[in-house]
Amino acid sequence: MNDNKLNELESRIRNSAQDGQPVKTQLKTSERIIARVTDGIYREPWAAFRELIANAYDADATEVIIETDAPRFAQITVRDNGIGMSPKTLAYVLQHIGGSSKRLPIGIDLNTTHQSEPDRSPAGRPLIGKTGIGLFAIAQLTQHFQIITKANGDAIRTSATVTLQTHQENVPEHEYIAGTVTIRSETVLDSEIQSQGTTVVLYELRPQVRKVMRSSRRWEPPLLTEDTPDAARKPSHHIGYSPDTDETNPNIEPRYPWQGSDGPDERFRAILEAANQSSRSTTKSADLDHFDEYLKLLWKLSLSLPMDYVDGHPFDLTGSSGVIMFGIPAGMNQAKKVVLPDDEPIRKHLRLTAGKDLHSNVFSVTIDGIALRRPVRLPTQLVKNSRIKAPVMMVSKVVDAFATDHLDRAGGNLSFEGYLYWNSKVVPKETAGVLIRIREASGTLFDPTFLNYQVSEQTRLRQITAEVFVHEGLDSALNIDRESFNYSHPHLLYIQRWLHRALRLLVNRLKAMANEDLQRERATQRGKVQADRVALAQGVWHRRYGADSDTPVQDTEFQKVVTEVGDVDIDWSDFPDITEDPGTITALSIVLEAYGALSALPVADRASLINDVIQLFKAR
Repeated sequence: MNDNKLNELESRIRNSAQDGQPVKTQLKTSERIIARVTDGIYREPWAAFRELIANAYDADATEVIIETDAPRFAQITVRDNGIGMSPKTLAYVLQHIGGSSKRLPIGIDLNTTHQSEPDRSPAGRPLIGKTGIGLFAIAQLTQHFQIITKANGDAIRTSATVTLQTHQENVPEHEYIAGTVTIRSETVLDSEIQSQGTTVVLYELRPQVRKVMRSSRRWEPPLLTEDTPDAARKPSHHIGYSPDTDETNPNIEPRYPWQGSDGPDERFRAILEAANQSSRSTTKSADLDHFDEYLKLLWKLSLSLPMDYVDGHPFDLTGSSGVIMFGIPAGMNQAKKVVLPDDEPIRKHLRLTAGKDLHSNVFSVTIDGIALRRPVRLPTQLVKNSRIKAPVMMVSKVVDAFATDHLDRAGGNLSFEGYLYWNSKVVPKETAGVLIRIREASGTLFDPTFLNYQVSEQTRLRQITAEVFVHEGLDSALNIDRESFNYSHPHLLYIQRWLHRALRLLVNRLKAMANEDLQRERATQRGKVQADRVALAQGVWHRRYGADSDTPVQDTEFQKVVTEVGDVDIDWSDFPDITEDPGTITALSIVLEAYGALSALPVADRASLINDVIQLFKAR
């Protein structure tokens, strides 16, 4: 606001005290908001890559190829075959930071939106972008970049070299400049008239970004000791390390999860398998710390983008899959078992739409020769033994969540679909929790708290993967970084309530199924002594942790020695000839862990302690 307008508004405010007339005006946005955007608004480098790829998706690209120059990261190139930008569109983008043409009538003229549906791309994809700051995700990575773009049918290819001016704290508002742009155009050959696409070249990455992407914290001194936290130890899988200047630090050869002869798809599957193997072999929480930062970046990007699942969409599971299916009718008071024909997917039976376009609407992202896929697997068999004899999946859809007369207060309509999938163990651990996708994209990772679910179901929650696919709404609940939500927004509150009710329905079903199996076992159990001992031990457990706490041992058939109690592993490999009955060992293990004795010991010592106690009481 200039001085004249400021003085005029001041005068009107003062006059209001005399004439009693209210003053009406408009809120204005400071250009310092743009300053903060161009300084960088994302927490991690992967989020900036996500926004660049989302721009390509909104431009109807079918292929995005990224070259990162790993492990040096001196220069990064992002190339797509989308519709590209005409000189007019590029001019608009450069002059309207935070004023996207997407989802607006002007988008039709600029060819950034569908002719009749402003919230869709020219080819009909649901648009991911909205605020017009995606391009400046680059500011998180570098201050110097180049955009090379061309629209189909245009005889001009345009290049814009941008230098951002960031972290300016004391510049007067009217003098603030986000950056400078040098634009050049060239006429293309006739054979290139129908070509299209955009290339973004990132020069001179910020030193801190390079350090993060190179996992410098994991490789450089101080030297690792026995007291070094696990998060700082060397990763099991990495792309290697080559120091820039310090010759005292030797080169570190890469240890890829894949083989050199593997193709793009095989390489990504190798990354997924490496995550699976680590999840099976460690009792640590989900953190992917066996990966370096580069592999973590690939993992996080693969979760966030609108692309195919590595083994097919969850809604494509059929009646022959062996997964026990439930639907949640309107009202959510009960879960109803769904019986599918062998060849019918749950998608068709419940008329679900999420993911139906992922196969026909091809979108591939390849980074350094690695083809990304969504790394979510829902096995059709149990990962480990359980009283519940097959995986369980609960599916629901909500259309028009709010009544018409409540839409203004709710911030518009909300429609979504979702599933909750249970298995005796979720592998990899990083996919335990809930992931919310808006228009098939997500800026968040799996939330293991299930949007702050307060009921104590620690073991069960670690066994559940859930996804929510939002078709309409929730956009306005996203914070500007697209990595978190406004937790007071009506749309998020609705989804939170829906999710928590669905969790209760699923957990109640699981407990009922487990109890039914327990009753069948008890009816046919030969060794009542074993059953009584385990029952007494479970009584100790419930006395310590509450009557509603999870059963400490999922597999209590007493046919083999227990190998896990309360999510604590027991390794019997040093005692292959143990002869005591499994029920006694199970009971003793439960009591010991009820007092925290097992979890306080290394894995190798747990079986030894149990064996020593048993031998003590067997001695004459």
